[in-house]
Amino acid sequence: MKDLISGFFILWEGSVRIGDVVEVAGVAGLVEAIELRTIKLRDLSGNLHVVPNGVIDKVKNLTKDYSYYLFDIGVAYRENVDEVMGVLQEIAEGLRRDSRFADDILEPLEMLGVDQFTDSAVILKCRIKTEPAKQWRVGREMNRRIKNTFDAKGIEIPFPHQTSYWGEPKKGTPPPS
Repeated sequence: MKDLISGFFILWEGSVRIGDVVEVAGVAGLVEAIELRTIKLRDLSGNLHVVPNGVIDKVKNLTKDYSYYLFDIGVAYRENVDEVMGVLQEIAEGLRRDSRFADDILEPLEMLGVDQFTDSAVILKCRIKTEPAKQWRVGREMNRRIKNTFDAKGIEIPFPHQTSYWGEPKKGTPPPS
């Protein structure tokens, strides 16, 4: 009975539609069917998840009305972050002018700024607003262009590394054996 009542409210409120990408009850996927007792989701690997409506206590709809792709871009501490943010804006504008992606992008790149200082990188945060369910396609292409452009311009994308320092012996004492 709980599944039926919950199913009725899911259908009535319209919070989920067939074709949306949602996360419910710890499962994420493309909504293939909404029934009175269950929601059927297909995940990225092709697995079909049948979720009883009665266990759904919240719905995260990743594709309702519009979507965002969020970027956390790490650059080396030696880089001028204002220049890098300008390069990111240029890359995003090139993507918006590309006829293969122009219809998917709703607004220019939103530069949120310097977000974090980590052990090996300064993290810049930005996002791009897209048509529903197009954020992953646009984000992957933007990431490809960022990598290629950063390589061409010599902008370092750091990776964690460790330096070993053996120290120097104290004057007048033999080095360790």
